[in-house]
Amino acid sequence: MTAIDVPIDETITFEMLDRDPASVYQRLRRENPIVRIKAINRIVLTKADHVYLAKTDMVHFGSEDDQTPMQRAFGGHTLMRKDGEAHLKERAAMTETFKVNHWACDWKNRFATHIDQVLDQLPTSGELELSGKFAKPLVARILNDLLGIEPDSEEQLFSWAKSLITGAMNASFDEKVFAISDQANAEMNACFDRMIEQHRAAPNPSVLSVMANAENPLPLSQIRTNMKICIGGAAIEMRDALLTVLHGLLQHPDQLASCQQSRRWDLACEEGLRWVAPIQASPRIVKKEIELDGVRLPAGETIMAVQGSANYDEDYWQNPEQFNMHRPFAAHQTFGAGPHRCMGENIYRRIMSELILPKFFARFPNAKPAQNSKVEFRGFAFRGPLELRVKLAEN
Repeated sequence: MTAIDVPIDETITFEMLDRDPASVYQRLRRENPIVRIKAINRIVLTKADHVYLAKTDMVHFGSEDDQTPMQRAFGGHTLMRKDGEAHLKERAAMTETFKVNHWACDWKNRFATHIDQVLDQLPTSGELELSGKFAKPLVARILNDLLGIEPDSEEQLFSWAKSLITGAMNASFDEKVFAISDQANAEMNACFDRMIEQHRAAPNPSVLSVMANAENPLPLSQIRTNMKICIGGAAIEMRDALLTVLHGLLQHPDQLASCQQSRRWDLACEEGLRWVAPIQASPRIVKKEIELDGVRLPAGETIMAVQGSANYDEDYWQNPEQFNMHRPFAAHQTFGAGPHRCMGENIYRRIMSELILPKFFARFPNAKPAQNSKVEFRGFAFRGPLELRVKLAEN
């Protein structure tokens, strides 16, 4: 059978991908799992096996690309758009921070203190919006510690992350958009340079300190750009992932009760990551022409490997739209796969399962969704709830 060119779908709008991508991908997995969506001018892969292949087959697919708006937005060529030895060298420069011994000796107690302090600032009853009052300040404190930075405020970390992401998605290379990311770059570089001096005087296991104090450190330009990868790839995503799993548990009190009794918060954490992947899609370059299920992907094309769709693939998941922490195990693709798999995945799991979820529900065991509140998820590439309103009540 002769391979066909990638079909084009002209019916899908960006608004559909922003508001209800699950319905779009459900149809595509059934009818056209490999398709070019005209509204975004990208080929998307929606089946789990295809998405996994795009992340792990380094002969046919890669990330190397220095012509994207990401380079301008991040002030340099980051490890996310590199492959092979160049990527591995820069990735290896950060791995020390995420080793288990640092979790046991450094991070666990420090992060537990942050969580207790943020919980202490919350009211003990009444309605509360968790994104602004709980998730954002908590994530900022944890990441500032883990990365080894001191922004001017907790909000500045999220401002930087938003500026980086917006700049990286600036496909039209609009100078007005880049002006925002340029300003954020100047602020971040000043912060990094100031903190490097402190870390050289007092080394610690934070990402910036580990890179700055390496025996053969990366050039300053690469330390800066890869710190920005950590900011752009963690702040908003960790906030959204936290809110997603809280929403899932609050909507399913039977599953919450199961967690409270069994202490298997890890099951809820994993299901939240699968249910709504905070990073829904990742770009890859077709390095060498390949045929997938009778469709020809030509060399040079940029594709979007949609892990948000892969996590709903009916070949692996039954009733994937439902939050069900008791479902049979199948590995989700939220953290990616292959050489670019998220290096922070395991520390995120520990933070969520060992600290945040048990501490939050120990403080508020009777928390429930606020009356008449509707949780709205938005986003095509990055996805999370706009807000999460709950009714708090202690024992």
